[in-house]
Amino acid sequence: MIRFSKNEHKKFFISLSKFKKKIFKGERTKRLSKKVELLIKKEAEKKKTSVSVIDFGCGSMEISKKIQHNKFIKKIIGLDIFKSNYRYKKLQYHNYKNLNDLNNFKSDIVILVDVLHHIGVDKSHLVLKKLSKSSKTLIVKDHFEHGYFSRQLLRFIDFYANYAYGVIIPKKYFDYKSWKKTVKKSSLTENYFEKNFQQHDGLFNLILNKRHHFISVLKR
Repeated sequence: MIRFSKNEHKKFFISLSKFKKKIFKGERTKRLSKKVELLIKKEAEKKKTSVSVIDFGCGSMEISKKIQHNKFIKKIIGLDIFKSNYRYKKLQYHNYKNLNDLNNFKSDIVILVDVLHHIGVDKSHLVLKKLSKSSKTLIVKDHFEHGYFSRQLLRFIDFYANYAYGVIIPKKYFDYKSWKKTVKKSSLTENYFEKNFQQHDGLFNLILNKRHHFISVLKR
């Protein structure tokens, strides 16, 4: 794995990345937040009450910021390994050091947006098992690779998106077979699966089209 440390150009690369996403329609949160919002709403309707959410590997909580205003969401707890102290109306952020720290948090739903491949395909089932003790429902968005070229494309996009944040770039990603194996090893039931989710528009969708994205809802 490759780890990129912080450097003096961090702010510049973040600004440049945001500019390119705006120009070439690479903003991923618009479609993605609506999909996550819909899946959470369905769970809230089943429970007939507002729900609490853990945003695992939340980063800057970009998805949570977009969905927090819905009445069916009671609160959102963001969890990540980076230190921060920001707070919003319904949002809380907590730093965790290892998986045992997750015992301190409970929620109705956990969302994992493009997180598992950074943890590692072969280790993901352990994280899912641990998180399922905190919540009965897990909503996962992640990537599928389709051969060597597809894998390197995903690695390049990950490098581009995370260069300024010091995030680990994985050596491989899920494919359909390895994802189903991960679900089985986690002892969870997959209640919903969307194989080809279109995350981007414009040029970004041509580069990294919908076959590279999937969404799954897992139940304990």
